[in-house]
Amino acid sequence: MNTKQILSRFRWFFFRDGFIYVLIISAAMIAVDVPNVVRYIRIRQINDLNANLNISQLIDFSEGKIQASAVNWQRLILYFRTILTYFPSQEVAEMFLGLCEYYGFDQEDLALKYLCHSTDNRPIIFWNAYNTGIIFFKNGKIDQAIYYLERALILPSDKILLAMADSIIYRQILSGISGDYLFNRLTHAREKVLLLLTAAHCYKKEYALAKIFAMKGITEPNIKNREPFYFYAGNIALLNGDSEDALLFFDKAIKAKSNNPLVYRYTANILMKNGRFDDAQKISQIATTLEQSVNLDQFLYPDYLRLEFY
Repeated sequence: MNTKQILSRFRWFFFRDGFIYVLIISAAMIAVDVPNVVRYIRIRQINDLNANLNISQLIDFSEGKIQASAVNWQRLILYFRTILTYFPSQEVAEMFLGLCEYYGFDQEDLALKYLCHSTDNRPIIFWNAYNTGIIFFKNGKIDQAIYYLERALILPSDKILLAMADSIIYRQILSGISGDYLFNRLTHAREKVLLLLTAAHCYKKEYALAKIFAMKGITEPNIKNREPFYFYAGNIALLNGDSEDALLFFDKAIKAKSNNPLVYRYTANILMKNGRFDDAQKISQIATTLEQSVNLDQFLYPDYLRLEFY
């Protein structure tokens, strides 16, 4: 029997075995899970890039412990861009990339592009909406600032912290930082959001809305510095023609050890109109002393306009 006859006679065997071989190879491919292998390789490349990268510099810079010049912005940007190249849906990386572009290279438009996209696609992260709102506020784009700051404010603290704990990037950046510390930073950031929203609505002459946020700053628990909220509430009361309420809020600001000359100046004016001339003169003298001794720029609350890397 020649070779041709053998192949013809037993072709069913070869067909069957061929089919089996195909099944075996397919099963092996499924077992290997090629997409996961590719993902693993990419993660290894990102980890290699992360070697000797001091991500904690972002936190130190955010807290004012180091200057911008001490941060390796180029290396950080390369790191976050690589993550986005392999995993485009990593909105946390996108947020950090935007912050690096903003502070490292003064690329505000590009930073806003990253931050807005991150916020719109990952709304449960507090810090992307927070930082986006602050940039718009600093640029005088009040409507956009209000939109993003309000989005940040409505997020519950527990969901924010859970979303951070679920992020691989956050776990790297916040390694060794306690949950209590993060909660305190979050509380302070919410305090800043409340004040900025109060100021934004005052700027738009939306005094009813401004009063809502000022009162939240006065009444919410965990607010450490209520003095600026008393000041804004007093101003709003004055603008609404309610001098008694204004005096009440300014008095609370004074008791909170305010060193804002305007608190004392406005209080003196109200006392003068009410015929309390001696009290008005004493308060007016304090206002004059403060006007000569303090830097009025601090009452623009520049610390409240600082972006945070959290």
